[in-house]
Amino acid sequence: MGKPNIITKRYMQDSARFADICNFFLYNGQQIIKPDDLVERDVTELALPKGHESAEAVEKIRDILKGCCVKTANGVTYLIIGIENQNDTHYAMVVRNMLYDALNYSSQVGAVAKQHRKKKDVTGAEFLSGFAKEDKLVPVITLTIYWNTGSWDGARSLHELLDVSDRNILNYVSDYKLNLIVPEEIEDFNKFETELGPLLEFINSAASGKKFTNAFETKRTRWESLSNEAIDLLNICLDAKLEIEKDLEKGVGNVCKGLEEFWEMVRAEAEKQGLEEGRLAGLEKGREEGREEGILLTLLQLVRDGLLDLSVGIERSGISEAEFIEKLKQLA
Repeated sequence: MGKPNIITKRYMQDSARFADICNFFLYNGQQIIKPDDLVERDVTELALPKGHESAEAVEKIRDILKGCCVKTANGVTYLIIGIENQNDTHYAMVVRNMLYDALNYSSQVGAVAKQHRKKKDVTGAEFLSGFAKEDKLVPVITLTIYWNTGSWDGARSLHELLDVSDRNILNYVSDYKLNLIVPEEIEDFNKFETELGPLLEFINSAASGKKFTNAFETKRTRWESLSNEAIDLLNICLDAKLEIEKDLEKGVGNVCKGLEEFWEMVRAEAEKQGLEEGRLAGLEKGREEGREEGILLTLLQLVRDGLLDLSVGIERSGISEAEFIEKLKQLA
């Protein structure tokens, strides 16, 4: 497990933040899931093929997995919610999360079958499947958080990964959607109740010098108040080089220092990128102008040598007749 994954996992293990990200994604910021409603679950997703004692078990380890009881006007629903943390795009994340969820459902079926065997309360087809007609499973939701600037350029559904020429085939292939949270795509950070809001907005703003500059003065106080864990996350995921200090004069605990330095670093990088883009644009413009000059010179030489009619040369040159004749005189 890499250091970014350890830091982000530790950060999101906190029940208040876990509930906050779930409420943002699942309930548009409404405070439906409470931190006290969350229960830690085993992150190991395990399955052993039935009837194959010698077969190897399939074992996958999630980042975080919690169970919760959701109470709404529609009733009470029990959910199992997992969080996967990514500092880089994982181009097969769709399949990875799909496997996590499938293994969890398989484990649920196995647990139900075990209870039926213990109670000896099913017969016939129900006995063979170990699952009664009225049995139900608990919904499993996996959220993926992208802890970096910029966009996620990987697939977001199983269908996007499939190599098919006949798209009609996809009507018969069950799709799986990636529940993805990308800071760059978040429009309203006020939907968060915890410091996840300013933290994700920091990552969102750090994508460009202009965006960070515009947000710096209004968000600075909130960014300076980020927790030590949040600062560790930014330093690991963005290489922000922020520091933690005690502000004794203000009588507050740890505050984030080094925001100005990060601002300068982002702005300098943006300026460097802008200059590079300008240089490349200038080179391309120069090459285009050179191509045009070369074509014009060829036309002038052909007309001068009597190999091309004057009217045709003027028409193909893209310049006026007077200008073409003047350049022809200079060439003679």
